[in-house]
Amino acid sequence: MTLRTLHPARQGAITLLMVALASCVAPQEKPAPAPRPAPPPPAALPAAAPQQDWRDIPLTPGDWTWRGTAGQSSIAQYGVAGQAAVFAVRCDLASRNIVFSRGGLAATQVAAMNFTTSYGSFAFTGSNGGGQPPAIVAQASARDPHMDQIAFSRGRFLVDVAGQPQLVLPSWPEVARVIEDCRS
Repeated sequence: MTLRTLHPARQGAITLLMVALASCVAPQEKPAPAPRPAPPPPAALPAAAPQQDWRDIPLTPGDWTWRGTAGQSSIAQYGVAGQAAVFAVRCDLASRNIVFSRGGLAATQVAAMNFTTSYGSFAFTGSNGGGQPPAIVAQASARDPHMDQIAFSRGRFLVDVAGQPQLVLPSWPEVARVIEDCRS
């Protein structure tokens, strides 16, 4: 067996090629840059006040009382015993109208007295009624379908006049009694 000898030029080229290949190394990978710190969260804004459902507002302090006699005018008043009533429902028997009055003074000559019941919302035109203590007064026919909505609202109804505190009143039988007395 004979070994072939390589030509020295060829042998040098191969050696040079091997040296060149041996000197080739993979480029060193640069370490990944450290992640930037996250920007601080923006300052929290105060939460907007949630819109409170009128059915969740606490009842206005007080109780209903009824006065009257059958066939004559009757009135249901709401308030704290020993203090002026904050709301009243009265039958004007001569006109067969229900008269609503709430304590306070309206800022304008004519003011809407807004009612919210479990059936929906509606309003009657009201105005300052005078008297001591002052009251805002509105009226409607005893046969107006809204009277039933007030009388039979589930547990409560709301009375609202611009510029006055809202009244959340319980739906007690005294209110229905005044309405029925006025329809008879």
